[in-house]
Amino acid sequence: MIKAVIFDFAGVIGTDGYWIWLKKNVSDLESKKAYYQKISEQVDRAEISNSEFVKAISKESGIPEDKIWLEIYEEIVINNELLGLIKELKKKYKIGLLSNFTYPWLHQVLTNYNLYSYFDQVIISSEHKVIKPEPEIFHKMLKILNVVEDEVIFIDDRQVNIDVANKLEIKGI
Repeated sequence: MIKAVIFDFAGVIGTDGYWIWLKKNVSDLESKKAYYQKISEQVDRAEISNSEFVKAISKESGIPEDKIWLEIYEEIVINNELLGLIKELKKKYKIGLLSNFTYPWLHQVLTNYNLYSYFDQVIISSEHKVIKPEPEIFHKMLKILNVVEDEVIFIDDRQVNIDVANKLEIKGI
């Protein structure tokens, strides 16, 4: 029996402002995609600080550091229709948020849009120094929701994360 639904943030609850911004601001992004993915994973895993992340983006893109987060933030659009569904689901199920993100930025988004109230538990990867698709982060979420794998549906926009969830016997969508 399903007892919990876990959502990703970027690409599910809100648009992925980072990649939208990169597409608008970095010429020849395809050739630099691996670099931007790597530094994103590093900050999401707390291997580098948020300020080091911004400095790296600025150095590579030529965009001033003080503009980067403000412009990325403007690209984040919340899916209010999905929030309505989450509100209904919360009446019957535990709701989790499991996101690869740098804590200061996602915390600001969740606070400014008053989103914490939609979730029973929130895991932002940089607080835990582990990212999806690593199984450890899924296990942490299951533990704090007090559920087991086959009691959970996990919703994400990246197939690799869904594949790992399914291997762990979490129903991935």
